[in-house]
Amino acid sequence: MKCLEELEGKVLQLIDKNKNLQSIVDRFNGEKNQLMEQNRQLEASIMKENSTLESMANEKSSIKKSIEELIDMISSLESKDAYQDKDQK
Repeated sequence: MKCLEELEGKVLQLIDKNKNLQSIVDRFNGEKNQLMEQNRQLEASIMKENSTLESMANEKSSIKKSIEELIDMISSLESKDAYQDKDQK
């Protein structure tokens, strides 16, 4: 009889310990889910920022190309003017 009581006490302790561990696991799972959501949001933010940076780099490249074309055009016009000035003299 004493053995059964001791066994019952141990079983009850294990059940109690299991409940405590389950609540700890649930809490950690909640924290894990929060961290996963934060991670997802940060990844989305980084992807958006990378896209913006890529777009800005493309725009910079386009502006640089336009400026180079304008400089070439100005140089060409200056050369034409200089050539015409020589012809008129």
